[in-house]
Amino acid sequence: MSVNIDLHLSVSNLSGRSQAEEVLQALVELLRDEGIEREVGIRCVEDGGEYYVTGEAGYPLIITRFYLWGPKFEEAVARAVGGIAPDAKAVVTWGYPDDED
Repeated sequence: MSVNIDLHLSVSNLSGRSQAEEVLQALVELLRDEGIEREVGIRCVEDGGEYYVTGEAGYPLIITRFYLWGPKFEEAVARAVGGIAPDAKAVVTWGYPDDED
């Protein structure tokens, strides 16, 4: 069964621009491996000297067997970020647009 899913991800507590760019590249590669690199826009953001990586799908993703894929994707994001920035906080947020009124 397939569901429509909104995807937003963010990574905070990065040490600076260089680390943010490394995390960005790792996540771009992960999105490519998952086949969703064209659907999810991702970028580095600087705000008051703090660096973040943020990304979101421009429209709902159609995911088959989301109950299996979602947790694996979250783990892959945590591994990709943790391997570069162990102190960073990576958050993946899911939305369910079909459930919204």
